[in-house]
Amino acid sequence: MQEGTVLDGRYRLIEPIGAGGFGRVWKAHDPKVDRQVAVKILTGDGNADSDRQVARFAREAAVAGGLSHPRIVTVHDFGSALHDGQLYAYLVMRLLPGKSLSAVLEAGRLPLPMALYTAACVADALDAAHEAGLTHRDIKPSNIVVRSSGAASVVDFGITKGSDARHDITTTGILIGTPAYMAPEALSGTFDHRSDLYSLGCVLYEMVTGQRPFTGTSWHLVNQHLNEQPAPLRTLRPDAPMELEQLVSCLLAKDPAHRPTSAEEVYDLLKETSDRHFGDAPPSRGPDIASEVCLRPYEATDGAIIPIRLTTHKACPACATREEKNAARACTACTGEGRVVREQHTYQVRIPAGVKDGQKIRIRELGGPGKHGGAPGNLYVTVHIADW
Repeated sequence: MQEGTVLDGRYRLIEPIGAGGFGRVWKAHDPKVDRQVAVKILTGDGNADSDRQVARFAREAAVAGGLSHPRIVTVHDFGSALHDGQLYAYLVMRLLPGKSLSAVLEAGRLPLPMALYTAACVADALDAAHEAGLTHRDIKPSNIVVRSSGAASVVDFGITKGSDARHDITTTGILIGTPAYMAPEALSGTFDHRSDLYSLGCVLYEMVTGQRPFTGTSWHLVNQHLNEQPAPLRTLRPDAPMELEQLVSCLLAKDPAHRPTSAEEVYDLLKETSDRHFGDAPPSRGPDIASEVCLRPYEATDGAIIPIRLTTHKACPACATREEKNAARACTACTGEGRVVREQHTYQVRIPAGVKDGQKIRIRELGGPGKHGGAPGNLYVTVHIADW
């Protein structure tokens, strides 16, 4: 394929923006909704390995398409098309600004505040995936897209492990994942959410020090993950906080039971360390806010993605500076409220299956904005189940 190719009669390829063993990612234009998208294209030739790769593509579309989270790339479409007599599978995703973390790391290690923030974003994405019963299994720099601010999103759920055995496309005897970032237990085919935390520890180590915790051929890496300890973080980055070294050491524990219990715990530790050590003014977390949503019984049973509109206000400029005690009451701009709308945003919020009437769900970082680089607060959504 080349620039200008129209894939499946719809997506016009603009320029390549990434490549790997699966094929190539293109920046493309979707005229149906007039937006630019990222299109991941896989060549299929009908052999068994190719069929497994196509199954991975379908799996990624199903998994990522079912997750609604600001740190997980949005999947718009999946399909296959013939071009010049050859079959191509493709995946259409939101086009993220920024570049892969692997490309960012080519310039060397990251500033510590950026490394902590990027890792916190990944931990936040993993927390959402793990709560949905999914283990990513391939957290590595090339599967993390980073903006200039350090904000990151996780991509490539093609080898995700879920609770549904029909979606498990692994093959006995085949190493699934990337050896440089694989947890010791994953090398023998055993995965759970703590395996992702080990991989995040490898990525965080690399962001902070500029080098991976273990290097060498695949079999050297296997032995090191199983039996060796990496150089202590602060021997390579003396200005790193002691708490960060301790967290990385915990993430890279050989025994999963010695790692943090959840991605949520990792997120909290990263934010606490960042808030304590970095920033001209102490960062402060934004306020939590509350909202409510009404579900039909089947949505509560099966889970649903619900739009929630959040509105922020500011003092009415027309009457806020007037000295009269009841100035707002007669104001036509704010109709007596004393405030006007500043911003309105609609978020797609995932409600997990099995939610109960009156249950409160936490949505991380959709609350009030933080100050001086502090994290936003959380949104707490109270669920009401309609009796109809």
